[in-house]
Amino acid sequence: MKFSRLLNPNKLSGKHAHNWQRISAYYLLIYIPFLAAATLFQPSHTSLQDLLDTLMQPFYLLPNLLALILMLIHSWVGLRDILLDYTPLTNTPLWLAALHWLLIFIIFDLVVLIVMVMTPFESF
Repeated sequence: MKFSRLLNPNKLSGKHAHNWQRISAYYLLIYIPFLAAATLFQPSHTSLQDLLDTLMQPFYLLPNLLALILMLIHSWVGLRDILLDYTPLTNTPLWLAALHWLLIFIIFDLVVLIVMVMTPFESF
């Protein structure tokens, strides 16, 4: 798929993007109370290692990663719709390209963060 085809405003609109935004909104509607309840009923953590051990359990890790991915999708669709609706048509490809690169940098930072969390650390 060509890069210019991805930036074509006529190809970016539609029900598909709207469905992804709705799915992510419904999941986040369920996830935020789950996270609040799970945080309130957990014992207090005395160190960073205790907190990381708790967050690395599958009970927390899978919903957190799914929420993070769906938040990225939700924000991507929302920002893209704002750009398509409110920027001049001549500047839209430029802003969409900037948004695309911002998404790439965010994903790269998340991968680096996950690798850093997964590797054990001795001390600072």
